[in-house]
Amino acid sequence: MNRLARNRAVTSRPGTMGLAALLLLTWGLPAAASLGTIEQAYELARSDVQLPGRPEGSLTVRPCPTCKPVLLRVTTATGWFIAPQTRKAAGQPALLAAYKTAAANPSTLVYVYYEPQTRRVKRIVLDVPAAPSARPAPSARPATQATEARQ
Repeated sequence: MNRLARNRAVTSRPGTMGLAALLLLTWGLPAAASLGTIEQAYELARSDVQLPGRPEGSLTVRPCPTCKPVLLRVTTATGWFIAPQTRKAAGQPALLAAYKTAAANPSTLVYVYYEPQTRRVKRIVLDVPAAPSARPAPSARPATQATEARQ
């Protein structure tokens, strides 16, 4: 009976039970998947991008004024979007027309999303801000009305 009590004391140590539980948990977990970059993007001024004229070809971007140009590959699977909020691709001809029209607007941005492993462009998004005259004027009250409203 004394030997039975001694065995029970050994197996009921808190450290032993915790270690056993930890080993069971780590043994049952699948190996952690390695994380990889699946997409990268450039946010560029219109002047830093040269778009191809054909559905398949090369797109050249200059990420910074002192950087060397980067050559990316455009395919028929590349999506061409005229506005950042749109979900439906406009197509290359529509984007090229909007790109030419946006030449006068220095605030125009071009977003180029690509796969870093293959340098294949997944989508191009043109972001042309509305001209100041096309924006609706804010509804501001004169200062005298604002102070009267507070009283």
